[in-house]
Amino acid sequence: MKIIEHNSYCSILKTFSLSSVDEEVLSFLYLPIIKGDALTLYKTLYYYSSISGLQGGMIHDDLLKYLNISESDFIMARTNLEGIGLLELYRKQSIDTSNQIKVNYIYKLFPPASPKKFFNDVLLRSLFNQEVGNKKYFFWFNYFKIENKKIADEYTNVTAAFKDVFSLNVSVDDISLEHFDCNFQDKKYKNQVTFSRDALKKELKRNQFDFNLLKKDIKEIENCCLLYDPKIEDVVSLILANTDSDGIFYLDRFKNDLRHLKQYAFAPKREEEIDTSYEGNSNVSLLIKKFNMITPEDYLSLIYNAKPATFMLKEIEKLKNDLNFSNAIINVILDYSIKKTKGEFNTVFIEKVAFTLSSMNVSDCYDAMTKLNNRDFESLQVTRKRTKKKSTKKEENDENNDDVSLDDLSSLQEDLGL
Repeated sequence: MKIIEHNSYCSILKTFSLSSVDEEVLSFLYLPIIKGDALTLYKTLYYYSSISGLQGGMIHDDLLKYLNISESDFIMARTNLEGIGLLELYRKQSIDTSNQIKVNYIYKLFPPASPKKFFNDVLLRSLFNQEVGNKKYFFWFNYFKIENKKIADEYTNVTAAFKDVFSLNVSVDDISLEHFDCNFQDKKYKNQVTFSRDALKKELKRNQFDFNLLKKDIKEIENCCLLYDPKIEDVVSLILANTDSDGIFYLDRFKNDLRHLKQYAFAPKREEEIDTSYEGNSNVSLLIKKFNMITPEDYLSLIYNAKPATFMLKEIEKLKNDLNFSNAIINVILDYSIKKTKGEFNTVFIEKVAFTLSSMNVSDCYDAMTKLNNRDFESLQVTRKRTKKKSTKKEENDENNDDVSLDDLSSLQEDLGL
């Protein structure tokens, strides 16, 4: 969620302990990827989960105060933890007795990968290499690599055996097999890999393709697919296109086609194909990338499937000149305003949104999205409170058979926008 509801409560769930190696992995391997705010948030959640007095939870407002970061920075840090697999987020919304929306979260923490699993995970190691470069990558790779030191031949193994130390007086039958059906705690990091070899096999079989032709290249195919995250049908199409009539698969051509496929995935799309929902964070990075890569004029062209009218362009120029907003922030303003007015380019509403954001000193498009979400939530709370108050007052008036008051008329006019 790209919003922090005021007075919302977060409970923290943790079923593991961080070792000294885990601490090093977080500081040396994860930090360059998730950045400082995310690491600080992770460790804060980790340690607060152990305090029984707080019952593993706290108010978001307090958490922001202690961390001394803005709401948008907090959400970005939290999103980075979710994306890297260190955190899962669960949300519950209910209505309290005063007709206000009550929001509770559960933050489920996951331990970091071990050094071995980190460097064997194609997504983690590739992202780490991208952030630190080859030189530092191999430095940290060698730092965590365990040297198997061979004991000199002149030493003889004189370790005592189990049977020489302990005597066991029970038989195998004395140990009930039902004990082995229990779920034991296992410290496993959350693997973010989504590509399935079995799904690929099934799809290739449906296309009458012999999977054995890929036997020597399947590992590299998997790694490429994990990096670029294409659709399974696209992978199959590229495999078929890069296999000749003699059953020879050309890996280099396949990889090259897959790279181009990924590039097209970020190309601007028509408005109906762009998910700009402000209700989730699964596509936040992609959405921000789109807002940053196109001009407001291009955005309006995608929305209306036509060259923007002159008055639209003038409005964009006004926002740029008067408020000195970046293209990305202007795109957020346009996107939010057009959705709120059901497709209408309403200059009055657009300017109202723009000046509201200007008064909030937004720094980038993500900050703008966050503040608009928070503003919507607070407005909804006020509306619900007024609705509850009106409902209660109406019931009292019905009981007392009183006339409608001037306050009621004023409130009604305000609701109707008169």
